[in-house]
Amino acid sequence: MPARTVRCGSLSHTALLCAWWLVVAPLALGQNDKPSPNIQPGDARAEGEDKDKPLPAGQIQDRQILPEMEIDNELYSDGDEKEFIRKYKTAFDKALQSPTLTDDEKKAIDAGAKYHIYRFTMKKYREEEAPPAKGADGSAKPVAAAPKERLHDLRKRLVDLIKLSAKTPVAREYLLKQIAERSGELLDNNYVARQNIILLLGQLSSSYPAAGKNLEPTPYDPAYVVLLKVIKDDKQHEGLKIDALIGLLRICRIGLQSSDPNSDRKRSEIAMALMPELAKKNSHWWYQARLAECLGAAGVTYEPANKSNPIILQTLAEVVADDQRHFQARVEAAKAIGRIPLDNTLNMTPVVYHIVNLGYQIIQASNANPKKEPWGNYFFTPQPQLGFSLYYAFRAENGTARVAGGKRKPGLLEALPATKEVNEAYQQVLPMTLHFIDNPGKPVPEPQLSGIDAWLKSHVPANNRIMGSSPPLGSKPAPAPANAAQPKDVSAAGSTR
Repeated sequence: MPARTVRCGSLSHTALLCAWWLVVAPLALGQNDKPSPNIQPGDARAEGEDKDKPLPAGQIQDRQILPEMEIDNELYSDGDEKEFIRKYKTAFDKALQSPTLTDDEKKAIDAGAKYHIYRFTMKKYREEEAPPAKGADGSAKPVAAAPKERLHDLRKRLVDLIKLSAKTPVAREYLLKQIAERSGELLDNNYVARQNIILLLGQLSSSYPAAGKNLEPTPYDPAYVVLLKVIKDDKQHEGLKIDALIGLLRICRIGLQSSDPNSDRKRSEIAMALMPELAKKNSHWWYQARLAECLGAAGVTYEPANKSNPIILQTLAEVVADDQRHFQARVEAAKAIGRIPLDNTLNMTPVVYHIVNLGYQIIQASNANPKKEPWGNYFFTPQPQLGFSLYYAFRAENGTARVAGGKRKPGLLEALPATKEVNEAYQQVLPMTLHFIDNPGKPVPEPQLSGIDAWLKSHVPANNRIMGSSPPLGSKPAPAPANAAQPKDVSAAGSTR
């Protein structure tokens, strides 16, 4: 088949990640993803039936209340809010416009940061408005309603304040520093407070483009230190860790510029923190996929100061080769491999072999159960942020995409364009991709399956090590049998939080 190139556009990454997260949130928050199998036809309640009658047990999903949701550690009070408004608000606003900060102005900004961050711990901002109470005679009694603002409103208000009111670089930088430090104090607070604080850290920006320029604000890079604390903490819920990864993705992609001499060190620090998390096999597949994506964005291949240990590449490749992991995580790991620095000292033959074998396993599962899910998204989607596409392991998402540092386009064909093994692997994955584009919903023909099977059997790597000092890649280099089943989701409720 002649070579064909598939091209596509892209959408706002963070927004689409959030949309995906809404889909998987019930699993990642420890909720049961399936109702009870004991529901009977008669369990359905007829219209007009007593609404106060309890639902049949089979219609009620078991929901685990996270311990983090029951934490009420308020670090601020109504009185503290009033005191800040009375004593510091005016000085705080003036300090944000100061080109050089005095000690008193720093004190005012400290108070302002404390006010804006500690309010996230106040119960009234996460409670629903209280319904009117009924008196003995049935009349409604007025109840003090919760404030109309919620935690996401506090977060938006603070982001806007930084952008619009912190007029000088000196004042903005000092305010951001205080916000990051105060935010780190809330990582053991209520789940929803933590979530909003973590999302806030990923949204902080140190500078903004001039009006009319179609550029992204510059992320506040030092926030990565607090976000990594979330990733490293085994007690943090994986849902919160995914929120932290959203911020780290933004920092890696548009914050750590090659002009900053410290960027490489920061990228290595991020990658080395994420790597052991991805190596864990009992975490939720969505968390694994997001870890792989962030490792690709970090753009690190080797252990720092050790060019004989491609530990990040090894970890990603192990995920690709592990047929006990979910297809989503494995495909995202393959895609990430095409976004880290690669060189000719690396033996990529076993890596690309396992990428082809992954594609083969997916089309086998597709043929076995074509209606189970949109299998084509594992290979290609016009909006790559909406799916996990094996094709993008070899090609860029669009013409403007660049890897970390902006030195080249993403994709194995860009990293190692003259490598015979990479080109041959691409020629196997491309027809798989084109099948789902040209023949959606149809099974892969048997001759095509047989051709891929024959290729895999004739290309089993003689050397299954990425480098001489690396461990062998994957425990099962041979193709999976035709009846191989897709691994089941790993319930987040059983994961280490």
